[in-house]
Amino acid sequence: MERLNFEDDRLWIRLLMLGILLNLIVCFTSDLGLDTQVKMAVNEDGALPWGDLRPETAGESDPNDGGQRVVLPLYNLSEVGIKAMAFLTFAGMIACLYRWGGVRSAAVLSLSPAFIFSIGRGYEEVYLAVFCAAAFMLFTGVFSEKNRMLQSFGGALAFMMMPYAKGFTDGTGILIGAAVLTVVVTLWNEIEQRGGEKTKWMEKPNTVGIVVFVSVSLCMIILGMLEYSSTLSIMIESPVRYGTALVFSILDVVVIFTLIGMVSWPFVGSMLEGFKSITDSKTAQMTGFISGILTALVFYVAALWTYEASIWNADWPGIMWTMGNNGRYATMLFIPLGLLLQQLRLHVEVPTYDAPLSKAKVMGMTLLLLLPLSMLASIHGQTMWTDEAASEMKLEKGEEFLFVSEDTLGMHWLYTFYAPLDAEEKEITGHWRSIDSTWELDLDSSLSQVTTLVVSPDVTLAPKGWIVESSGEVNLLNGGGEWRVLTRS
Repeated sequence: MERLNFEDDRLWIRLLMLGILLNLIVCFTSDLGLDTQVKMAVNEDGALPWGDLRPETAGESDPNDGGQRVVLPLYNLSEVGIKAMAFLTFAGMIACLYRWGGVRSAAVLSLSPAFIFSIGRGYEEVYLAVFCAAAFMLFTGVFSEKNRMLQSFGGALAFMMMPYAKGFTDGTGILIGAAVLTVVVTLWNEIEQRGGEKTKWMEKPNTVGIVVFVSVSLCMIILGMLEYSSTLSIMIESPVRYGTALVFSILDVVVIFTLIGMVSWPFVGSMLEGFKSITDSKTAQMTGFISGILTALVFYVAALWTYEASIWNADWPGIMWTMGNNGRYATMLFIPLGLLLQQLRLHVEVPTYDAPLSKAKVMGMTLLLLLPLSMLASIHGQTMWTDEAASEMKLEKGEEFLFVSEDTLGMHWLYTFYAPLDAEEKEITGHWRSIDSTWELDLDSSLSQVTTLVVSPDVTLAPKGWIVESSGEVNLLNGGGEWRVLTRS
């Protein structure tokens, strides 16, 4: 470690090249993620052909209730297309950050374990980061103070693309939300400019950050009380569990993925000290934007954990370990945070990613400590045992099969069979049952038409009248054990 000179740009160029290489490698080593494979199965009507992920009856799928989902058009592409789009978009982000900041911030972003994880799985984190950065720059006028209303509208459209990418709104919702946000941002700018002494607080980053934090927190609670979505309403239905999840969500989103995963902790102390000594409306707006997004993410992740645990009857708080990678959504704030540090540096001497001052060694050592995680995420990737199982299923056109597993992510795993079986073209129907359901009885009643049975390693027994056609071992990182494909005898 003594030989590493973190002041030398040549070292950071090598790290940047390594990061780009790892992001390229993961495209070949990793299967698409569960959420991605679900989105690829969504049909033209926005429904899932084998039933919604959150079935009305716990523990069993309902192909007649496909729900309604909005997904980015890119999920109509093939696996190669999805990964290529993710990698090229990420490469564009790296290029922009290299130009706006420098080699060090670009290297940190390229080696982010969360981004490597997401790109290999085809998740939308890279697109969320682009939308978030665009909204941030347009709302705050980072590069230009001209046409602020037009910039605000563009920023509002980019901002609304984030909930659209997550399926929370549709095209109409984007336009309505963009109109509302444009009015809010325009009014903020007008009040700040014309308010005189009464609105001086709007130029103080600390004050604006706190005001936005409180406002967003109240909005999230109100949305939960109004049952805006089943996910957010869980904070009112299960307040004790939600309170526990909220604490762990702060640890996951803020500490693990933001402070450590984004190598930002060396700069936080200096940044907060710098806030106290300046009054600048642009810096204040930047701070408010980041504070608001981060607060919303903490509330949302906690609600997601609590809600999913309730519908899966999952162990608590074990579910938070299973879904702990949801904190990766915080990576969308990397570019805004880097630009905020640069803006703050115009007013007070603070370290940034590309001018770390005395923080260079701490920043470099933190990145090297994350490097094993980045390499693991890239070289190992994610594997799906269902690919192998699907190849052993001899299903003809129009036939049906049953997949039996534990509740947690059961419906997600069901859709990993969709593409390998070429289910759309062959008109194959898949069903799912929890291991705690009456699936054995269903095979002789409501599912008597099923010809093939696939059981996860959680299922150890074979029902009467069925024979094992093939089996295989599950990767240890997927829980280990033996999967089996059975047919009626």
